[in-house]
Amino acid sequence: MKKTAIKFPNTAMSLDMLVDIQAPKPLGVTAKVFTHEQARKLPLYDQPIKYDVKGQDKTGKKIAINSVGRWLFGVPGYEGHIRVVPADDKVLLYYPKESPKVVHELVGSLKESIESIKQ
Repeated sequence: MKKTAIKFPNTAMSLDMLVDIQAPKPLGVTAKVFTHEQARKLPLYDQPIKYDVKGQDKTGKKIAINSVGRWLFGVPGYEGHIRVVPADDKVLLYYPKESPKVVHELVGSLKESIESIKQ
């Protein structure tokens, strides 16, 4: 069954929502890569969206922001709407509180997924 694309707002949003995730070990500078890789495994990451902004690779080719994961984590030429901050054995995620509901659901699933990883 094909998922219906959700229209995302094109407005700038502050990163005013904080989620504290217990990591399986201290991640340091690898925290964002680890978090992004875990998010890519979740079904909501690929939920289609409609979003007017596009990224751009080094050759000038446009990159569509067409999924919740791309909107949240970004693509080349588009920074995304999340900041991942390592803090000892935790990861702090900052993202917009005004995000569409599906973003909050993805972040909640991501927290559960990471916290269920055994050391």
